[in-house]
Amino acid sequence: MARGGRPVSGPVRHRRPWRRVLTRALQAGAVLVVTAALAAALQVREVRVSGTRRFPARDVEAVLRAALGRPTVATRAGALRASVLAVPWVADASVQVSLDGVVTCSVTEREPAAVLQDAGVRRFVDREGRILGPAPDGGSWLELDGFAPFPDESAVLLAAVPVLERAWGARLERVERVGPSDVALHFAGTALPVLADPTKPAGLAAARRVLTAWTATRPAPVRLDARVSGLVAVLPAPPDPEEAK
Repeated sequence: MARGGRPVSGPVRHRRPWRRVLTRALQAGAVLVVTAALAAALQVREVRVSGTRRFPARDVEAVLRAALGRPTVATRAGALRASVLAVPWVADASVQVSLDGVVTCSVTEREPAAVLQDAGVRRFVDREGRILGPAPDGGSWLELDGFAPFPDESAVLLAAVPVLERAWGARLERVERVGPSDVALHFAGTALPVLADPTKPAGLAAARRVLTAWTATRPAPVRLDARVSGLVAVLPAPPDPEEAK
């Protein structure tokens, strides 16, 4: 209302500054809480591995655990896959990183071809001579003795196994390394070792014929040596003491 043409002002309420400050502080705090919750939710918190049959999943899990605690948006599946492929027994791998913090990895194992025997330690090896990992006792695996430091020689030998078995006519059970191109072959059903060059299966076939002819009239020899082309050396069994009397 106006009195005498002059406005009359009523009571004026002034907002207190501290209320505005408190409101803004509460808003900022809420933003920080939400941000912290999102950051925790978007961190890698779990790894899962599938596809293992013969080898332990923990080998791959140990590699993937390096990503735990990282932001999911900054975790690269390709980099994790490259690390997983460095595990000796992994042939291939697929890695996915979800926004909820789970790393999922599916692996394909390399196929063992034989078991390496080295100072009492048994390890699987593939056809390329790559050592894959520990091998359990037992089984019907071809055993290689003395080849652990020589992966190239292992690869050459393993590539020749089918031909060697056909030349002898029996399954190869164990191979001992004698030298760079010399091995002692132990076949199923044959007690004696056969020294041979794994790259020359023709010598092995000749040794088989010699053994057949030898045992037709005499006791089985101690060893055959077919390392020289066109020649098979026979180490006869020692004479029976009873027969010598």
